[in-house]
Amino acid sequence: MAATTSVREHGRPAEFAFVGRTGELSALLESLQRASAVVLLEGEAGVGKSRLLEEAAGRIRNAGVAVLRGWCHPLREPLPFGPVIDALRQARPPTGLDAPPLSPASSWLAGHVPELSAWLPVPNRDPAEPGRPQLTHAIHEVLSALGPLVLAIEDVHWADDATRDLLLLLARNTPPNLRLLLTYRRQDLPEDGNVLGAPYRRPVGVGGFDLSLSPLDESEVTELAAGVLGPTTAAGLGRQLYERSAGLPLAAEEDLRVLADRLAKPGDSAGVSVAVLEDIGVPRALQEVIDSRVRTLPHPAVAVVQAAAVLAVPTGEELLTRLAGVEQEQAENALEAALSSSVLQEVAADRYTFRHALARQAVYARILGPRRRRLHRQAIEVLSGSEAPPLVQIAYHARRLGDPVAWIPRAKAAAEHAIAVGDDGIAADLLQQLLREAALPADTRTWAAVELGGIATRRADPVASIAMLRRIVAEVGLPTAVRGEIRLNLSRALANRDDPDGPTQMETAVRELEAEQPAQAAVALAAVSMGEWLGRTRTQDLADMERAVELADRAGDPSAWANVTASRICLMGLIGDPASEAQLLEQLRGDSGDLDLLRQRCRAVYNAGETSFQRGRDDRASALLSEAEALAAQLNYQLVTQWCAVYRLHLDYAQGRWNGLADKIDTMIHNAVESTFRRHLIRLRAQMDTARGRWSNARHALEICQADELTSGFLRSSAALVRLDLVEGDHAGAWRTVQPAVEALRHKNIWVWACDLVPAAVEAALGAGHRTEAEELVEEAEAGIAGFDAPGMEADILLCRGLLSTDTDEAVGLMSHARLRYAAIPRPYTAARTTERIGQVLLETDPAEAVRQLQSALDTFIDLGAVTDTARCQRALRDIGQQRPLPRGRHSHGTDLSPREQQVAELLAAGATNKSIAQALSLSVRTAEHHVARVLKKLDTSREDMNTATSHDGS
Repeated sequence: MAATTSVREHGRPAEFAFVGRTGELSALLESLQRASAVVLLEGEAGVGKSRLLEEAAGRIRNAGVAVLRGWCHPLREPLPFGPVIDALRQARPPTGLDAPPLSPASSWLAGHVPELSAWLPVPNRDPAEPGRPQLTHAIHEVLSALGPLVLAIEDVHWADDATRDLLLLLARNTPPNLRLLLTYRRQDLPEDGNVLGAPYRRPVGVGGFDLSLSPLDESEVTELAAGVLGPTTAAGLGRQLYERSAGLPLAAEEDLRVLADRLAKPGDSAGVSVAVLEDIGVPRALQEVIDSRVRTLPHPAVAVVQAAAVLAVPTGEELLTRLAGVEQEQAENALEAALSSSVLQEVAADRYTFRHALARQAVYARILGPRRRRLHRQAIEVLSGSEAPPLVQIAYHARRLGDPVAWIPRAKAAAEHAIAVGDDGIAADLLQQLLREAALPADTRTWAAVELGGIATRRADPVASIAMLRRIVAEVGLPTAVRGEIRLNLSRALANRDDPDGPTQMETAVRELEAEQPAQAAVALAAVSMGEWLGRTRTQDLADMERAVELADRAGDPSAWANVTASRICLMGLIGDPASEAQLLEQLRGDSGDLDLLRQRCRAVYNAGETSFQRGRDDRASALLSEAEALAAQLNYQLVTQWCAVYRLHLDYAQGRWNGLADKIDTMIHNAVESTFRRHLIRLRAQMDTARGRWSNARHALEICQADELTSGFLRSSAALVRLDLVEGDHAGAWRTVQPAVEALRHKNIWVWACDLVPAAVEAALGAGHRTEAEELVEEAEAGIAGFDAPGMEADILLCRGLLSTDTDEAVGLMSHARLRYAAIPRPYTAARTTERIGQVLLETDPAEAVRQLQSALDTFIDLGAVTDTARCQRALRDIGQQRPLPRGRHSHGTDLSPREQQVAELLAAGATNKSIAQALSLSVRTAEHHVARVLKKLDTSREDMNTATSHDGS
């Protein structure tokens, strides 16, 4: 690293030497050489994140790659994507042949980034403020088209929800040639602790890494001092500087600035030392240095600095000097003095603030109470008089006054505005602040609780709001109807998380609301009657849903009607009444600009997509999920967005798109905020593990899922566990496992959602010697779907009839019909398993046809990577002398592994025992032992090392 000039002409250091970050810089530059990369740079305030970024940016620009930088701030208005927009304004639009064509959609960005307007398409529409979806699409396209660049957004811990959602999209769907670099402070992240609002894992093919900066050690602080004070003086002060700064570069640098100023004064150089100072709230060294620097400023500059500390966000010269009370002729000199002393800095054109948050806190802590309150009152007055009052900032200043009477109405106004523009994150924060205020009037408390509950039903991680709502509904003295309205939203948020208390709370809310608020009672009754809860019956759901419709009609409330209709669509889809579902969905698709009606339409479309998949209408499910995804993006409806992503993976599994699917599922499991999402994903991963021989992993995951589920997920987990028992050859265990699920299904009496459960139960019953019970179950299932749309269950029943038949021709005919039904959905894995069963049935009567069927199934299993099914088919073919050789193995770790040995290696890595490997691959234990020994020898490793490596890489 290069040395720098020790002291400037005016007694202040030029640029500090870059010390102690050589390894981090190399890793950062190497990562940012990737075409697409996401780097998360974490560290406490003042640890050197920005300096490391600056060093990297200089080298990257020298290599011909643009670097665009934006900053997040602790106070901001609901202006979507501000830091990214600021960064884009630094971009140079490509010209001539280098300018790629852009779609008309990118023109939405012109009003926000005038610097690119000459390049962007001319809008062919009336000027209008674009919504988030338009801006999101435009930003993504423009970043893709700008060519290789680094987008660096600093202080992401202060990012608003819109910006965080955009950054999450860019990180998950990274444009080609974009290197995304985000800095943040872990201790200042929101309550969920997630940098991007949800847990994040890089997609396959995207480079990058997580880097956490630690403070400098003593030798590095001494090296930093040597660049300013000289080697001799630095050697004597290194220990004291290190102890004062605790290795924090920014604190050490501030000390060094003061020492450099003293060195520049004649006669002081011999007596330079560092005093021990008290630290209150701000690191000791930093507080003292900031104080000393502010004290040297002229009075008007001090006033400007204090105004900046109170305002807390980058601010223009006019507002700063007006709040400071500085005369116009003094304003420029006062601001220049604050800038020259490095107390303030210019972060954008006419936007001034502190170099870091600690510096602002240090100044703010030294403003005496009377002046501090006066400045906050003046800030409220000035900001309130602006053309577009920044309501969040006004509320902040009112709260700092410590006067609830002044703060409550302003916080309410800011929350109302955030709600109106759909910024749920800002709204939830303000509402929670209001609800913690003891002096909050009863009517405002009711309003805040109701609004917070509504937000909790839409967000993917409502834990904090749920806890607060639970406390409120337990309070003594609430009017019954008010309690019911708050309880309704609490119950819906709980239901979204599959919390067993959800239905109970809903039913209580109905009783509390029915007399005075029939519209809200209808919403509650419809929510509990959606058909999802196993403890209720179909008859009960249908009756209560009709009652909910009557209540909504009586109330005449469009929002309640839409909410009830969305819930009713879910019930109609689950019982298999697509005509009613489609008719209701069409009623919700009318034009409306009402935000709540749009949210209910979005929810309804998703409900129809999910239930279509559960019935086996996959094409319809895919189309509806696409519609729901688009609406959810437009509305910032987190819950629907997350569920759509989950069911996309379900569709991929069902339709045989298994290549890379396990990695996608693992990424989503890692990123999932809510336990409900995680259960769905873990169950899906367990199904893949079962097919691929990782049975212990699958069983552990499924048992955890099943224990926590009270909805249809319990049936799916049970079906997967029974399937696992069956592949392990434990028919008696499978029959025991399936009993609770069958009883729950009989009680619920909604048979169309039981795909795969009934065939698994029939196989278990036949294997355990319970033919009569199997026959009765099939009769019940067939009667249960009569008159309903249930292609998945219709195929299942055909398969079950084939399994029960004792006539070979009849069995083959029924199973062949079932296979065609599965293939038409399409469900290729289920179809291949049915093909295998046909082959098994034909082994004795038509060996040639049996071989053809088994080999057909084998081809599908190989394509899918279904190790267990592949091995079972191979063994059946081997037993009749018809085994078909597999392709030669590929090189791995410098050795030749046969296809069988590759399968064994995968199972070893998953922690399988020799016995488990033998079962999964249809081998004898002795043969499995030989394969294991050869694999370990070829890979020059041990079983323990393979398990350790797997646990470390998360596979």
